[in-house]
Amino acid sequence: MKRIVFLLILPLFLLASNINYELKIYDALLSNIFPNKKSIYVWSDSKKREKILSKLKDIKLVSNQNNADILIINNTKNIISNKLKFATSYKMLKYYKNDAIGGFYWKKGRPNILFLKQNLIKHDISLPNSFNDYIEDSL
Repeated sequence: MKRIVFLLILPLFLLASNINYELKIYDALLSNIFPNKKSIYVWSDSKKREKILSKLKDIKLVSNQNNADILIINNTKNIISNKLKFATSYKMLKYYKNDAIGGFYWKKGRPNILFLKQNLIKHDISLPNSFNDYIEDSL
């Protein structure tokens, strides 16, 4: 009986662990993209992502893309905006490869972080040296 209960509860602990890990990653990413901002205004097309980001103290969620500092895109195509774009899947990163500064997504249970060098340069964003391993010239 104890084994059954453990097997039923284990996925909940793993999910909570992934969410906490994701929070730490978003906190590090956004604070380094916007090092001089006390409040970062974020728009997302995903309610799940909004729920996660709402737990970060320096993040202010906005419902209008024009009021955002960065757009975190999960599945919406054809967004025409001069705002910074950040993808939450490889598919969206590939779709917005000329606009998105990077992406953060899970693949095979592991987090993947990727920044596109040409778009970082285009938006005059310089990241700390600790992010050099995540900067790519192309997809």
